[in-house]
Amino acid sequence: MPCRRKGAKFEQISEFERGKIVGLREAGLSYRAVAARVRRNSSTIMRVSKQWTDEGRTARKSESGPRNVTSAPDDRRLVRMTQTDGTASSRKLAAQWSTATRVSLCASSIQRRLLQRGLRARFLYTGFLSRKTIATYATMGQCA
Repeated sequence: MPCRRKGAKFEQISEFERGKIVGLREAGLSYRAVAARVRRNSSTIMRVSKQWTDEGRTARKSESGPRNVTSAPDDRRLVRMTQTDGTASSRKLAAQWSTATRVSLCASSIQRRLLQRGLRARFLYTGFLSRKTIATYATMGQCA
């Protein structure tokens, strides 16, 4: 059976370590010397120092992925639409949103935006009540 090499485990470099790498490089240490002090790979040291010299930044790029179609005021408007019509489904809100702003959003995007704002799903109960439930409500009404 052939020997397998375990996958290398790695950690993200913290802001402090990035600053330390830049400082040691500006102090005149070589890539290998900095790598030995910080206990990182020399290619990592080269990449961090190259980012510093080319772009002037030590922080990682944040928020990868697609950008939001709506802005913060648009999200607040969506929350107001939800609060005025509490029984509206996300599909109905998506239809209202597309007619009002001429920007199409799918129902899952609306659900995600509302969850980000702290609103949970609202369900309109349209089913029939059982006799047991009706009797429970009736006894609660008499006790009050």
